Amino acid sequence: MTRRLAVVLALLLALAGCAAIPTSGPVGVGVESQTEQESVEPLGDPPPQDGSPEDIVRGFLGASAAGFSRSSGTENDDFRNAREYLSGEIRTSWTPRERVVVYPTASSPQLRLDGSQVQVTVRVAARIDADGRYSQAGPAAEETLTFGMVQDSDGQWRISALDDGVVLSEPNFEAIYRSSTLYFLSQDGSFLVPETRWFPLRNLATSIVRALIAGPSTWLRDAVRTAIPEGATLQPDAVSVDGDGVAAVSLAAGGLPAEPEDRDLMQAQLEASLRPARVRSVEVSADGVPMGGQAATLERGQDPGGALEAVQGNTLVQLSHGEFVPVEGVDSLAGLDLRSPARQPGGELRVGLSGPARLTTLPVEGVNTRTLYTDTAALLPPSVDRWGWVWTARGDGDELIAVDDGGDVLRMDVDWLRDREIRSLRVARDASRIAVVSDGADGIRIDVAAILRDDSGTPQSVGPAQRVGATLVDATRVVWVDESSLGVLGVSGSVTSAVYHLVPLAGTAEARGAISDPVDIAGGKGDSVVYLSNADDQIYSRSGPSWVAVADDVQYPSFAG
Repeated sequence: MTRRLAVVLALLLALAGCAAIPTSGPVGVGVESQTEQESVEPLGDPPPQDGSPEDIVRGFLGASAAGFSRSSGTENDDFRNAREYLSGEIRTSWTPRERVVVYPTASSPQLRLDGSQVQVTVRVAARIDADGRYSQAGPAAEETLTFGMVQDSDGQWRISALDDGVVLSEPNFEAIYRSSTLYFLSQDGSFLVPETRWFPLRNLATSIVRALIAGPSTWLRDAVRTAIPEGATLQPDAVSVDGDGVAAVSLAAGGLPAEPEDRDLMQAQLEASLRPARVRSVEVSADGVPMGGQAATLERGQDPGGALEAVQGNTLVQLSHGEFVPVEGVDSLAGLDLRSPARQPGGELRVGLSGPARLTTLPVEGVNTRTLYTDTAALLPPSVDRWGWVWTARGDGDELIAVDDGGDVLRMDVDWLRDREIRSLRVARDASRIAVVSDGADGIRIDVAAILRDDSGTPQSVGPAQRVGATLVDATRVVWVDESSLGVLGVSGSVTSAVYHLVPLAGTAEARGAISDPVDIAGGKGDSVVYLSNADDQIYSRSGPSWVAVADDVQYPSFAG
């Protein structure tokens, strides 16, 4: 028996013997048909004879968790043992995958009998909807679920009323579900733009392709596109993966793009999206006709190159072989009072703040600085997107400001920022998304939104907000760590001072250790390549769980973006 299978069996034995709601449990280890030969098929415990209403609800929660790991039968049959706890029409109408409520490892659900109902109160760590969209809950989030109870003709208690969905502990959720990234296309077709979803491990490839065909979520939809034709459907409604990791995606007639270029883009979307399902290659066909072609080569969100830059005295410097050296081609910064330099990813534009309220270009190869924008209030550290637009905001304002290299200014009145104070912002490398930290009557929020552009790349508007990092109660700086995660200086949980947090766009925010008085953060090359600066002008780099001093008398660390 493999070690992986032994671990799963241990989890199942713990589930079967537990008298309370489980905090660990079953997982189907296989992905698609080939690997399912190894998977365990727990049924969960049947209803106990003469069990109390509370016993029935406890048993149902355990059996519903076990339902996710069934490797045969229809989708409803996966939960057939859980349905034995139900009475009447709800035995067939209950929809377990409608949503998942995840409760923290350190807590346990509280059951209370109230007449003919059992009330189950859980602390909430996260919620996942039927389409795999993950929403982290706030620090004090709770939810009470009501189970109506009835006795059958034999005097046995059964559940007669309940909400759709299941309740899982964090260990169960992490064993049963997997984070999966759906890839769509930037509006100009040059970047893969990610959206993270969570799906059960069983039939993971099928879930991914179904979601990719359905398209992006509402918040992202208007900023991206897809090469998959509208109306495309799987036929049969499953994706098979063979022992060599080759996925067969069979579509109904009309499911292929007409143009070869779009077929290559579609292939790129499928191959990138199916990697979490252990897929090495994808064969696409429609009505039995192979699509052909090869995946287009597209950019991704994580910065592949470019050194860390910073300000040292009157010089822009970069980190090279462990030491800061002057950036070639950038002239002296004397007299600029330069703050928060930023540069265009893959481009030539370099900007910064000259004093608190003037946005200016940097002096490069003898070309003097140019003022791009001046305000009466202090401006936030700028972010430059790949189209050459510089993003900032007033430190006391609720309006986003975008400026091009010619000084043309766009002011964006964003509904969800109204009456809030923007603290920090950063545009993703794909230029399709922006992360914003703001403060308002309801406290700190960290949001990600789509940037809508015209064909020239000029920003037109910013879409609705997608909240992330809900457990943070304070935040001052945000950067993109990679294509699907933010780095945030902030406070959460028992932490009393600002520390670096890794904040996935669909996952749990995690504090990553502290330095004294952090004031700035630089990232973009992954969680292992992050730099902090403190109030004493020292720069630190991540080294495992701790931070290592890199240099003194250096300020404003940054990567491109």
